[in-house]
Amino acid sequence: MSTDGRPNIVWIMCDEMRFDSLGLLSDSYVRTPNLDSLAREGVLYRNAYCASPVCSPARACWFTGLYPHTTGQMRNYGPGVRDQPGCRMHEDITTISDVLSNSGYRCGNVGVWHLGNDEHAQHGFTDWSIYRYLPKDVPDPLFTWFEQEGISNPYARDWPHKERYGTNSLPFGKIDDVRQNRTTWTIDRGIEFLDTSAGQDDPFFLLCGVKDPHPEMLVTQELLDLYPEDEVPLPGSRHDALDGKPAYHSRSKFRIPPGSLSDDKYRRMLRHYYALVTHIDNEVGRLLDRLEQNGQRENTIVLFNSDHGELLGDHGFVEKCLMYEASVRVPQILSWPAGLPAGQNVTTPVGGVAMMPTLIDLAGISLPSPIDGRSIAAALQSGDEPEGAPVFAEIASQEAIYGDSRADEHLAAHAMLLDESWKYVWNRHDIDELYDLSIDPDEMDNLAYHPDHASRIQTMRSQISDIVQHTGPGLYHWCT
Repeated sequence: MSTDGRPNIVWIMCDEMRFDSLGLLSDSYVRTPNLDSLAREGVLYRNAYCASPVCSPARACWFTGLYPHTTGQMRNYGPGVRDQPGCRMHEDITTISDVLSNSGYRCGNVGVWHLGNDEHAQHGFTDWSIYRYLPKDVPDPLFTWFEQEGISNPYARDWPHKERYGTNSLPFGKIDDVRQNRTTWTIDRGIEFLDTSAGQDDPFFLLCGVKDPHPEMLVTQELLDLYPEDEVPLPGSRHDALDGKPAYHSRSKFRIPPGSLSDDKYRRMLRHYYALVTHIDNEVGRLLDRLEQNGQRENTIVLFNSDHGELLGDHGFVEKCLMYEASVRVPQILSWPAGLPAGQNVTTPVGGVAMMPTLIDLAGISLPSPIDGRSIAAALQSGDEPEGAPVFAEIASQEAIYGDSRADEHLAAHAMLLDESWKYVWNRHDIDELYDLSIDPDEMDNLAYHPDHASRIQTMRSQISDIVQHTGPGLYHWCT
């Protein structure tokens, strides 16, 4: 514990974990005892949303409290595109680690960063154990560790034991040793940071970038045995014909060609995903145990969430990039034994720009300006529901994210607004979408062109216009 009483902060961010992949939210089908316990000890968000359903833009939003059109991070980062439009945050953007470092926190970053110049410590972090998204001339610490330990590297391109069905399904495989999993390595590095922080005067901030359950999905047989293949539930919307939906959905990179996967193949793929979630849970348990052993748990804020969701067969898609619930909605748990009431269930929808200002507020630090997100710290501390507010998300077109387009009109292509049970998606180059989640939670019936909802759409467009103008619309000027 820091001597001045300020809370430590640990933020565990997964990549591509579904909102319903917690045991508490899956009728106990998915085995996540450690995360379930963390939720019972703190705050479980039942309706948390990212601000952009693709990796780098989502992560930038979480860490800054700003939307992509403000951060400038509108596409995924990679060392080969570092100087292309939309691939990195603007240099003057303030992150949570900048704020905490300037307030005397020791800041450590382990796992994946995926926000640019990943080979260099930055934004107030002094401890930096980052793998992946590195230039070719920079050794990857994870791969180096595999080599030093004499462990077979399952993430190597030529590792022969991976399976996938066609080009648009999730690659998976079986490993023999949990040390072959990248989450194990990430949590090991996190534990090392906790151990070196124990007994120090200053509080710490630890960011654990867990790349899983993003493919490739690599797990041991022991974990697979928890999910018998014939018992794996299948998504009810997997055969969605997309009637009345935007045409670009059918062209999506992640569309599984109709009829290309049998139910047995679906179950085999899903089984590996859920087994990997259970491995993540085991590793989170190790980290929480070390906090307890070090006497750090009571005054440490722990936030667990995912950068975005995973479609996992919903509507016939895998991965992300669409505004369906499974893609844009995420699991989220916040726990602080010394400062938050236990057993809270937040049902109010909360957006992906809210947690950075909330954590800063809980730490007793003034919020940076400008900022799109709002702190809900006061409501959480009193055990109340946060005041409701529309949830906004945006994303570039897939031509910009995965194709060759660098045009502004493709970097700013889709805007979503969730207001109570109504979800509206404003598509710049295609027909729009409107769903009433209260009666159509699977988002099968697009109501956007029903005459009864014309005024609702106009109202929601006005709400989007107000939101994007808060810190300047940037490339979303077409929404104003």
